[in-house]
Formats: sequence, structure tokens, C-alpha cells
Amino acid sequence: MIGVTPTAAWGEEQEPVDGMPTVEIGEDGEPSITVPEGDAPTDVQLEVLKQGDGAIVEAGDNVLVQYTGVAWSDGSVFDSSWERGAPASFSTSGVVDGFRQALEGQAVGSQVVVVIPPEFGYGASEGHELQDETLVFVVDILATQHLAA
Repeated sequence: MIGVTPTAAWGEEQEPVDGMPTVEIGEDGEPSITVPEGDAPTDVQLEVLKQGDGAIVEAGDNVLVQYTGVAWSDGSVFDSSWERGAPASFSTSGVVDGFRQALEGQAVGSQVVVVIPPEFGYGASEGHELQDETLVFVVDILATQHLAA
């Protein structure tokens, strides 16, 4: 039997955390993100919007996710699997540190919002257009595949 992977997080909704970006979910599941007023945090901030009930993402896992990323400075979308029309698949070891922190330890089915200061994002990538930007991602964790032992 072939399983069908959902295209959006299905976990139980959690209470919002004050001071974090707010997220509205469209009918198709695509999030829109509103960045709060004020200075960006200087450490990685993580909030679980929906608590999933699936397998836990482990270090180095290959994950299947939907995500939208916006710049803290102006709220503009710089990357979105939703806009491309398909979930993205990658290893947690192949993304910026703040994104890795947002995935590892979370349950499949969860939706998280993460705020990533430059030093945990593209700060070390000299000349990268987002080098000095605090990033905000909403990530729907759809599946994980553990590394072979």
C-alpha cells in the first residue's frame, strides 16, 4: 500500500507566544507571516504552532517540509516551498544552524516558527544577500527519514 504524505502540518494547535511573529494560514495551508515591531532577537527563538504526533526528527535526518521564509527587516518573502508548489526535502545537516535547530527534536506533523539571527543564518556567508538579515521561517514538518545505523 502506498502512503500519501500530507502537504501541510496536521498537529494540534498551540497557544501563541507573545513577541513572536504571528502566522495566518491560508485555505491551502500556506502561511503568511507578520513580524512584530521592535528589534530582532539576538538568539534563535522557536515556537511550536502545531504539535505533531509523528516520529521525532533526529540529527542528520532527511526531512520533507513546507516552509516560507521572510526577512525580519521588512517582512518580504525571500524563499517559499509553497510558492514553488511542492514540499522540499533535505538533510538537517545541510541547512543553516538556526533552521537545523528548528527541525531537530520536533515531531512530524508539527508546524514551527523560528527566528534566526544572522550568526545562526547566513552571517558567515560573505556577500550573501541575507548575510545581515534576521530570518523568520514557518516550517511544516511533513516527514522524516532517519539515517541508517
